[in-house]
Amino acid sequence: MTFYEAIPHVREACRNDIIEIISERIPLKKSGSYYKACCPFHSEKTASFYVHEIKGTYKCYGCQAWGDAISFVEFYDGLTFNEVIYLLADRYHLTISNKSRKKSQQAIKKEDDILPGYSSVKSEILKTKIVYVAFKQGDAPFTPILFIDGQLSLDAAKLLKKRAQKIIFVAQDTTWKILKPSFEAALKAELEVFAIPDYSNEFQEMDWVDYCSAQTTQKITTKDVIQLIAGIPDNITRSVYITYATDNFKELTTQ
Repeated sequence: MTFYEAIPHVREACRNDIIEIISERIPLKKSGSYYKACCPFHSEKTASFYVHEIKGTYKCYGCQAWGDAISFVEFYDGLTFNEVIYLLADRYHLTISNKSRKKSQQAIKKEDDILPGYSSVKSEILKTKIVYVAFKQGDAPFTPILFIDGQLSLDAAKLLKKRAQKIIFVAQDTTWKILKPSFEAALKAELEVFAIPDYSNEFQEMDWVDYCSAQTTQKITTKDVIQLIAGIPDNITRSVYITYATDNFKELTTQ
């Protein structure tokens, strides 16, 4: 069958299988006619995530996340809708034509062409809403982390924005020539941008303006910071950064 012909079959099969599908990923506890758990999509101590077995749906009364088994796997596993359909089709032994499957594989390949290694960590990025980006391979204690060769591109930053809210650059042995355009791409993609000097746990992450101000090994000018702020699309965020940078950025006057 074609991909589109498979969708209703997958939807019906996983509707009846929603408890098993979700419990393979998070622990569920029976509660009356429902099953409940702490929501996997936000931090909470009291369970507000409920699964309705008869309806084949879930809903979180804390963050308002809701949907069916397909959407749960999509968000929890960090997959696209198409990827979930193929995954669940295999589960239920539904055969989808190779032509349709190749199109999905090409989409995944395109993501990794934009940002190598992305497909292997995108599920974890979705769960944490955070991603570390480093420019040099190392024994990093941070996760999820991507190692990139050269600066972060705008397309790569936009790809990360689909699943992350916050990006933390590991700046060890990285020049400002690489860091500046990487900061710029992340800011234009409307990510929250932070940085840490190296792979050790000695330093805490800091806002990118604070990081720039703290540098003593490379020259970062007020003009550089203003240029980066100017590229922020959101007017309110840009105004906040103008005020913050004015109050906190101190340009290094000597090399």
